[in-house]
Formats: sequence, structure tokens, C-alpha cells
Amino acid sequence: MKKIVLLALATVALCGASKANAQEVTYVEDCSQGVLMNRNADNWFITAQGGANVLVGYHDVKVPEFKNRIGAQAGLFVGKWVSPVFGFRFGASWVMPKGATTADGTFRKMNDGAFDNGYYPQKFMGIGGEFDVMINLTNWWCGYKPNRVYNAVLHGGAGARWNLRRAYKDGNLEWRASHDDNLYANIGLQNNFRVAKHLDIFIDLQAEGIDFDKAELLPSVNAGLTYHFGKNEWNCPVTAVCPTWKYTDAEGDALVANLNAAQNEIGNLKRQIKMLQDENNGNSRDKGSRVYADCERLATIYYPINQSSLSAREKNILRSVAGIMNQDTNKQYLLTGWADNYTGNDEINTRLREARVNGVKNYLVSCGVAESQLDATINNGNLEENYGADAAPLDRAVTIQVKK
Repeated sequence: MKKIVLLALATVALCGASKANAQEVTYVEDCSQGVLMNRNADNWFITAQGGANVLVGYHDVKVPEFKNRIGAQAGLFVGKWVSPVFGFRFGASWVMPKGATTADGTFRKMNDGAFDNGYYPQKFMGIGGEFDVMINLTNWWCGYKPNRVYNAVLHGGAGARWNLRRAYKDGNLEWRASHDDNLYANIGLQNNFRVAKHLDIFIDLQAEGIDFDKAELLPSVNAGLTYHFGKNEWNCPVTAVCPTWKYTDAEGDALVANLNAAQNEIGNLKRQIKMLQDENNGNSRDKGSRVYADCERLATIYYPINQSSLSAREKNILRSVAGIMNQDTNKQYLLTGWADNYTGNDEINTRLREARVNGVKNYLVSCGVAESQLDATINNGNLEENYGADAAPLDRAVTIQVKK
């Protein structure tokens, strides 16, 4: 009874120390696992932009000076990011390209004379609607980061444009319908820079393919602002961060030794309890008899790192094991030498395994166990494979088990 009380007190003290040294598990968002989808009302934005374009058509290269080919344009869009990678936008665009045409050209500037080369300047104004699909290349290739400053966004789409030309009416030069409207497709790369939580500035390099009588190209450079409404970030799955094992090898060996001693003490107490129960039930055995546990693994002998010699405590355990083996000389036992694979190298670890298992075998033989009962071998794996490198001290051992 006194032993049981002492063991209980020791267990309480050990548990208290463990709790004091334990670190709490923390929970963090891990965006490497993906993101959680937001509500439909989240991740909306509005974009305003303006810039310059150059019309590249059949006659436009005939303009004598390049500066006379630079036109203006602007756009206003509303859009939504469906995920950190994919989104869309829709809105209106306005363009005023310049170029060159022939005398009968639809968009000829009626109040200007011809160039020296015989071509006439042209200018027209287009207003239309547009829909674009957007791909955030940075989030796609590098993973989502909520505080990233730069994002490269590829966008492409199509639209329809109503065109106006300068024409005379009753002697007055006015903007009038050209009756030469067109469809267009566009592709661009928007370079976004985050300046505030809800505000981006950007430079957009874009090109349009215009469907006139002959296909024409309208490259442009734009600058603008994007304002994000409400929630514009993405939540990531929450994962647990477990504390790392901070014990040294020496501390780990000491813990293993304490656990082994506690296990031996618990085994002794269980046998004493069983004997007392048998006595109370009238099934008491002779006082000289012993009670042994019938288990597959009879014992495990542990070693400090890089050691193969037996300590006094381990020799005491082996003497008890020899007593059990001598009770039934018909039983055979498998002795297996182990070493952890996280330290040393293959040559050193093989030598340790062989030295450990041969040392145990020789000591058991010296205690009277027949050598024919003992089969000594080594195992190149880890004894506690499921627990990884943190349990390396548990792999430095010799296991003794009954052969089946």
C-alpha cells in the first residue's frame, strides 16, 4: 500500500512538471492549402483609367509626324474577383484615335488640308461597352498573400463601339454618327500597386483588334485607380501549429530511463495486487513462486546515444529476464538490436546494433540461459517508426520477445 501511495505521488509530480513545460498549440491561417470562398457581396471593385493610343491601320503610317498619331482614351469599369486568381469586369470605354486616310475616308478631318504625301488626317470618337475576364498571374504562380504590394493581372475581352465623325451640317462642323460602328477584342497586362487596403494604382499595357473594313490595331498605355469595396481579402484554412520537441538527447535519454523505471514499478505493483487478490480468493500460490506477465515483448533494454555497454540498472532487468527464461527452457526468444537512423551513419549504426544485441545475449548466457534459447539479430529500421526523429532515443534499444 505504501508503494502504491508513493507511486501515485510521483505520477502527480511528473504530470505537473510535464504541464509546466508543455507549450500551447497555436492556430494560424495557412494559405498554402488554398483559400475559403467569400460571399457574393465581397471582392467588388471600380476602376477608372485614362491614357494614350496609337492607331495602326492601312493608311495610318502615312502620317508625317508620329506625335500626330497619338490619341486619347478613357474607361470606367465595375468588376468582381471570384477567387484570388479569377475575376471579371464590365464597363464603358471612350477612345479618340488619330491617323491618316484618303480623300473619301469616313473619318477624314474635314477642316484640315492634306499632308504633303496626299493623305488626309483623320480623327474619330468611339463610345462603347466592354466585358473582360481577369487572371491574377501573381497569385496564380506565387500563391495568395493578402499584403502583397504588386500584382500582375492579365485581362482579355470584347466589346462593341459606336463611332462618331466630324462632319458638316448646315455649314457647321459637328460630331455626327458615322454609321461605321465596330466590334473589337482586347488583351492587356495590368500592373497593380497596392497603396492602401482598398486602393490600387496601376499601369495597363493594352492592345485592341478593331473590326473595320480592314482589321486595325489600337495599342495603348493607360494609368488608373482601382477602389475595392468592403471585404477585399480572402480567408485561408486554419491549421494547428504544434510545439517542437525541445529536449536534448541527454534529456530524452533521462526521460526514457524514468519511464522504464516507472513501467517496471507498475509491473511489480500489478503482480503484487494479483497475488493479494489470489490470496483473498483462496487461490494463493506457494510463497516461493513468482507471477510473470505473459506478453509478446518480454523486455526492452534502452541505451544512451553511441553506447552499447549495459548499465547496472539494465543488468538487474536482464537478471530478472533470465529468471523468467529459465522457468521454461523449451521457449525460444528473439533478441533484436536497434539504433536510430537520424544520427551517425550506416556503418556506425550497424556496429552499434550488433554490439548491443550481442552484449545482451552474452549477459543472459552468463545468467544461466541456454544459448540455444536465444536468437540474436539486428533490424536496420527504426523501432518507433511512427514518431519520427523526435523519438530517436526510443530507437536505441534491444528488444526481447518470445518467438512464435
